Parts: sequence; structure tokens; C-alpha cells
Amino acid sequence: MPSTPHLLGFAELLGRLRHVLTVNGEDTVTSRAKDTLLWPYFDQYGWPHRLHAHVLFGLDCHLPPESLLNLGPAADVYEALDYPLTAKATALARTSEDLADQGWPWGHAVNTAVLHTMDDDEPDDVRIGDAAVTAVLSAVAAHHASEMISPLRGSGLFHRGYPTGLLGHLAAYLRVDTVHACALGDHSALALFSHLGWTLSPRARAVLATAEQADTAGATWTDTVIQARATPRDHLRRDPWDR
Repeated sequence: MPSTPHLLGFAELLGRLRHVLTVNGEDTVTSRAKDTLLWPYFDQYGWPHRLHAHVLFGLDCHLPPESLLNLGPAADVYEALDYPLTAKATALARTSEDLADQGWPWGHAVNTAVLHTMDDDEPDDVRIGDAAVTAVLSAVAAHHASEMISPLRGSGLFHRGYPTGLLGHLAAYLRVDTVHACALGDHSALALFSHLGWTLSPRARAVLATAEQADTAGATWTDTVIQARATPRDHLRRDPWDR
């Protein structure tokens, strides 16, 4: 756990949820023991059971099975473990948790929660690290044909409100203001995020730069993601919102 509380924003939480899906699979469902009121986030050995328990596990957090916090919603657990959520991240956590607890596959739960999260952004909501960039890029590519490529170099990331390439889809999934994005007409995701006031960690910028280079060179979205994941970044500062 952090020595001081670390505020989790929308983009960071979404990136960490997407990383959980990359590792565990989109079709994973929560297994709930019957006839029990106490539904622990972690088992007696410390392994996560529930969707948001996997996020907490990645943050090096643990909750004893006998803790009364197991009766509370994920947002309360995050805060108790020194990871309070912004209002927008709270909405994302609440909806994704509710749907996952109802038996929805985790991928559908997260994607639906993203679409239903309408809260205004706070500064901490528009802050992303390498975990978010790589996980969302992977998700976008996985939902398209393996041979998919982006339009020719020079095309804007958005056209008439719709993303036009891999990096446009990345921005759209992170819920950027598409109207503003269209008006800006940026061809680079790095430029778009900067113009919209987002904060990218050095590691996130490195991953995104690699992705842009591969994408504009005509690589398939699958190959672009592979190259982005392999971006050397151990020499760069690790911010708290990086993985």
C-alpha cells in the first residue's frame, strides 16, 4: 500500500481493469459461493476472487477473508486501502462491480461500465501510465481483424466524431471529448492528449511513441501492439500510475 493515499482516476482505473482482462480473459466470471453473506475479495491464501480484487492485487493490496470490508462496495475497499477514487472512477468501479457480481463476463461488465460513466473529468481522471496505454491498445486491437491497419499517414485521429485508426480508437475508449478532438484535427495521439490537458507518464509517452511510429509505418494493429509492449522503458521514471 502507498505511504500516503494515492487517488485513482478514471483512466488509471480503466487501464488497470483492462490489464486484469488481458491477463485473465474477457470471458472470466466471478465465482460466488452459495448461501453466504460474506463474499471475500481474497481467499485465505491471498489470491483475488473478484474483478476489483485483481486490481487491488496488482497494487500489492490484500484484504483478510474475515474483514468486514468484504461486505462493502469496491469503492469503499479502495479507499480503506489508501486508494481513494475520483467521482468518475467511483462510477466506473460501481457499475463494473455490479454487473460482474450479477454474473456478467468481466469484459462485458467493464465495457458497459465505460459507456455508462458520464461524470465530468477531474485532473486525476485524465492521467495515464504505461499500464493503461498497453492494456487499452491490446483491447482495441483484439476486437478487430488481425490484419487491420490504420489510414494513410496524415489522416486525423477523428473524423465527424468517429475514430479513424488505432490511436483514435485508443483515445475514444478512454472517453476523450470527441467533438473537441475532431476540432483539433490532431494526427498524433501524443499531441491530442497534450492539447486536451492529459498527463502522460514518461513510460506512457514512450509506449505511445512506439505505437505511433509502427502505426504510421503501416504495421497491422496486432504488430503495433506487440511493438508497443516491447518498448524499452526501464530507464524511465516510474510514476505511481504506471504498472
